[in-house]
Amino acid sequence: MKTGGAAAREVAFTGAAAAFVAFAVWGSLFPFELRAVSASEAARLFWLPWLRGPATWSVSDLVSNVLLFMPIGLCLAAALDRRIGARRAIGAAMIIGFACALSTAVELCQAFVPYRTPSVVDVMAETLGAALGVAAWRLRGSWIDARISDAVDGVARASIPCRVLIAYCGLFAVAWLLPLDFTLRPREIADKYEHKRLLLPFAPSPDAASRADLSMAFAAGLPLGVASVICGSAPGRRRALTGALGLAIPSLLALEAIQVTVFSRTTDTTSLLAVIAATVAGASRAR
Repeated sequence: MKTGGAAAREVAFTGAAAAFVAFAVWGSLFPFELRAVSASEAARLFWLPWLRGPATWSVSDLVSNVLLFMPIGLCLAAALDRRIGARRAIGAAMIIGFACALSTAVELCQAFVPYRTPSVVDVMAETLGAALGVAAWRLRGSWIDARISDAVDGVARASIPCRVLIAYCGLFAVAWLLPLDFTLRPREIADKYEHKRLLLPFAPSPDAASRADLSMAFAAGLPLGVASVICGSAPGRRRALTGALGLAIPSLLALEAIQVTVFSRTTDTTSLLAVIAATVAGASRAR
């Protein structure tokens, strides 16, 4: 019989798996502009990369597709762990089969979206990613479960203001990465740079942040500084300023690095500097 904690974990991992599935569909079909294509043409486009051979396959696409489906396999394996018990081989086969069916459906749908390329090779990579996710859970499930449990317990013990700040940090991270159309293709990242959508601080560009944008970025960063000081510490205590900034600033730099891979978003490091300045100000005030 499931304990309350086990049931809560199962719900959490199921929700996470659903979120990653939704993200995979979103990332694969964005911007959802459809065109008329016959079923035979969709099938031809689907098989064409395989017929052209491995020399034409993109390594960056293969890597990104593997990474896209790894969390799906891992979260589904975690969610079904207690239900399947000793029947792990059957559970793994079900998860991998689901991932393959999902990937095939998404890839065929890409034939109807301009600028998207359906590919059976992508199905292979995404199915492999799901299999690697299942393997990761089998090999390191206890460690992953312990880390997640620690995080959940930390949030549960936190005060209501801390919970609000933690939720705000999560929303800030998502907003910083919208519209979530990630790419690992070097050509597309180079295209951002060539069209002045990948900017060094204070670089001129039609898409550079305006003064109003920088003011909004500064205002958005203030709660991040407060969160870095008061969240995650023992009740009634606050993190030292150096420790808080040592946590917040590398996290912001990592978030900015990830934003570089968001194809349709301008990455302006001037905005990042505004957020970092606000984080320092917010943390100093909280101390």
